[in-house]
Amino acid sequence: MGNGCIHIRNISADTFYSPEVSQPEPQDKDKFHEKTRNSEPKIHLDLGDAPEPNLFYNRTSELTTLENWILSRTRLITILGLSGIGKTALTLQLIPQIQHEFDCIIWRSLHNAPPLASLQTNLIQFLSQQQEIELPDLINYLRSYRCLIILDDVQTIFSSQQLAGNYQPGYENYGPFFKQIAESCHNSCLILISWEKPREIAALENQQKNCQTLQLNGLGESAREIFTEKGLAESENWSKLIDLYRGNPLWLNTAAAAILDLFNGEISDFLSYDSLVLGDLEYLLHQHFQRLSDTEKQVMSWLANQNKAVEISKKPALLELSPSEFLKAVESLRRRLLIEKVQKGDRTLFAVQRAIAEYTKTNIK
Repeated sequence: MGNGCIHIRNISADTFYSPEVSQPEPQDKDKFHEKTRNSEPKIHLDLGDAPEPNLFYNRTSELTTLENWILSRTRLITILGLSGIGKTALTLQLIPQIQHEFDCIIWRSLHNAPPLASLQTNLIQFLSQQQEIELPDLINYLRSYRCLIILDDVQTIFSSQQLAGNYQPGYENYGPFFKQIAESCHNSCLILISWEKPREIAALENQQKNCQTLQLNGLGESAREIFTEKGLAESENWSKLIDLYRGNPLWLNTAAAAILDLFNGEISDFLSYDSLVLGDLEYLLHQHFQRLSDTEKQVMSWLANQNKAVEISKKPALLELSPSEFLKAVESLRRRLLIEKVQKGDRTLFAVQRAIAEYTKTNIK
């Protein structure tokens, strides 16, 4: 079978999960989420940590990519993207499409940064209810069953005010855990949902059969659906809004709400301001920027004040950083998805999205 592993399948998968299916009462959230058809076998679902399904916009190609990776027995999948881009909504939409591939599907949020030992104990407690004897560790369950484990908010186990991917003290063992999932022989899958990429992932991606990363970008012109739902007029200006906010669905919904509230729905009045109106988006961006190191803030401030995409072949003279510090900061900001890479012929340039640049100019000195 895939990856050369022996797969011991104890349970057939026939239950169908859909985000539209009503969720259990809060007191039952930690129990199995099961549906049976007469006496047929069932999938064991524990989606107690999953958020309520939200609006989902066209992500057909991304869903196809994720489904293909799962069908090809990819063991570790990372879904990266800025807040509001739709990572969680995409993963919720994926579940009903691939659930027949698995015996167990478990969703856990790392929002409160549980230590790895606590997380593994929790997962084992769920999985051990499915067989008579308790196995020694989590990897044995992943070999006995084809499991899909989804970990949301992975960025919370990383340190703030340091370069991207540095674990908080006491959480360093998550790195070897991710590596074990990618490299051990089993037919289960771990999906990580995060604002920034764990350091181990870059090296593991060389083993593409075992580890894959999907960076989620904006919606493009399909984001026009948001303005239709909001009832915004001036459709000739919709593309300008999409470009300003890079098609981020949450950011566009936030901007649309401000346009309706402050400008009576007139997009042209909103766009007439010399600087981009951030409104409630400022709070969303603050969550990203409070994680930056001092060197990253210096580089962000420099990039935000450039009028166009720039090269980084030489360190800017005005930055009081060594060439090594400068390049490490650029690499870290790329891992956080706060700067974009622009290809212009054979030249590689870097730039900052307009909304992020406006926040930087206002808040980073």
